[in-house]
Amino acid sequence: MKYKINHFAAALFLVLSLNVSAEYKTTNFTQEEYQKVSKSSGEYSNCLNETALAQIDKEDDTRVIADYAMKNCAPILEKTYEYLVSENYAPEAVRRVLGSVANRASNKLLRGLMQAMATRKP
Repeated sequence: MKYKINHFAAALFLVLSLNVSAEYKTTNFTQEEYQKVSKSSGEYSNCLNETALAQIDKEDDTRVIADYAMKNCAPILEKTYEYLVSENYAPEAVRRVLGSVANRASNKLLRGLMQAMATRKP
């Protein structure tokens, strides 16, 4: 878990430092900001898993289940986006970082769903 958080933080700092602008913060994430992003990343993953598990008996297509879960859990990342933009980070950089979080979580969810569907009895 610690490695994933450090990997996430490194990617976040890299993306934010690439978008250099005098009006936006680009580095020096505060501890509070870092914790907020890490917490919301975990909440998003948990939400995806819980929502998908609730739908697994109702739907046979893993893509439909994943899409449903991503749409229902999107407000978690939207709140984080709003928070970081309000802290004066560049909106484009924040979108890229949160998009990366969403992509990783979605891919992991799809792998898990495909495994669950493959082992499920007909």
